[in-house]
Amino acid sequence: MADILRVTSPVINKNIIQPDKALKDPSVPFDMQEIRHITKNPSGSGLLGHHNVLEGEAGAATLMNLLKDPAVTVNYLKNIYMLEEIINLLPVNNNTVTQEIRQLFDALLIDPDHIVDELVDQEYASTLFKGELFDLLRGILEKAPDLRMETAELLKAVNASISRQDVLDSVANSLEYLSEQLTGSRNLSGMFSQLAARVRESRGSLEFEELKPQVQQALKELEESVLYTPQAARVIPNILYNMSRYQDNDAFLQEALMNLLIHVNDREEKAHIRELVKEYIAGFREPERQMNRSRIMDTLAKIIAKQDRETPMNSLNGEKIEKIITSLLSSPCNYTPLLHFVIPVDYQGMKAFSELWIDPKDEGRNGEPGSREGGHVHVLITFDVPGVGQMEAEFMMAGKELGFHLYCPESYIGIFESLVPEFRNIMEEHGYKASGIEVERMDHVRSLMEVFKNLPFKRTGVDVKI
Repeated sequence: MADILRVTSPVINKNIIQPDKALKDPSVPFDMQEIRHITKNPSGSGLLGHHNVLEGEAGAATLMNLLKDPAVTVNYLKNIYMLEEIINLLPVNNNTVTQEIRQLFDALLIDPDHIVDELVDQEYASTLFKGELFDLLRGILEKAPDLRMETAELLKAVNASISRQDVLDSVANSLEYLSEQLTGSRNLSGMFSQLAARVRESRGSLEFEELKPQVQQALKELEESVLYTPQAARVIPNILYNMSRYQDNDAFLQEALMNLLIHVNDREEKAHIRELVKEYIAGFREPERQMNRSRIMDTLAKIIAKQDRETPMNSLNGEKIEKIITSLLSSPCNYTPLLHFVIPVDYQGMKAFSELWIDPKDEGRNGEPGSREGGHVHVLITFDVPGVGQMEAEFMMAGKELGFHLYCPESYIGIFESLVPEFRNIMEEHGYKASGIEVERMDHVRSLMEVFKNLPFKRTGVDVKI
């Protein structure tokens, strides 16, 4: 009997320490006291691995995938083109809607002569911190870097003043979305629909403050309902966050402005800053701002809205719509600090879909940032021409030196190589010296990270040493 016990006893090392493998909810904030996962500084080879801490396709993981996904650079415009082809095949009963969507697709394309104007309009919409006011604030910071906090508070106050209606519209849009998702409950759907209308039409902080408890109570009822879904769970935090952003107190702006002006000695400069702030805020309410809106972006928004409203289209194109929206919202942001432009062109009946990605603060090939007057600028232009193929044009500018690299289908290499002298002459006519012009076969679509190699280094976060 003793032999049997000895043979059947498992041979294990009793000193093994079983690690705690309990999975944690990725939505829970990072515990600074939990340092088991931080064993060393991330090396260059594993630079990207420590960023992908979220699961699924939400939040930072989605934006991180945009940097590594080669399809990002041009394919979302191709998705728009594919949507048009699909709509032409759909048996939609409402001919008026179908005709309206086709008109939107036609309006999406622009003539080559209007490319520069469209680039200016898109840049105007994507960059707020430009103009005389911000040039003056940058000059103040260069002379007195210790005024960063005062300047930041002023920018926050200005943004709160100009974004009041945007905040209300964002909350109302989210409430309308919940109303559409809750058609199974007439009471909940009607309640969210009424709240959306009241929020959008509210005037002043007093009226909005009265609506806040009602919205919170409605969200609480939704969370306790059987109709509560993961999609609704993702919308509710956005509603609460946007409601907290609403700022209707003009004293906040006056106080922030005064805290900065007390450090300015020149009386005329103080008056000038006050006037610039007043003009900047007033400019958001003038009709001229609507004239500078990008026609392409407005048309894309209308197409997406139509796709979302029409059930047959939405069921068929939901994945493409989601990718288009993600690409539109991805840049510029802290994950992709690049200027992003969308240019679909119609040239003599031939369609060309193009995107521009620009890093205005590229560190150059030697890793050294350039001066303010002659810095390094890195440009990637991707374009897809039906019947020709996809091409990439890459520009590296350092001062007045300009490098040009073209990737094209193999059958077109000879044609573009014969145009190299003409490319060089065009650069010289505009005051640039061609540092190098190369034409190569495009064997694969490059991701943003392959082109802008310093992107992951710009977002490594806090350097933690254990």
